[in-house]
Amino acid sequence: MSTLKWQVSVRKALLGLGVRVIESPDEREHFVVVEGEGEGFEVVRPAYLDQATGKVVLSGQLRRVPRQETQPAGGTGTQDAAMKEDQP
Repeated sequence: MSTLKWQVSVRKALLGLGVRVIESPDEREHFVVVEGEGEGFEVVRPAYLDQATGKVVLSGQLRRVPRQETQPAGGTGTQDAAMKEDQP
């Protein structure tokens, strides 16, 4: 069984048991920040909540990362300091 199929099976089983899996850093109240620097967040481990009570079964973990800024269409979004200095 592939990893993705296994993850989907586990998620379905958790939902069947009334456990909600939160994988979005937007719901930070269900997470603990464990490392990193910056203004943005990425999920290290999802959070698990009891759907009936809304109580946390297992807190998730977030890592601080530099905030992702939106780029105009066609932009790569990556440019290091040396490249910026070389530009006229």
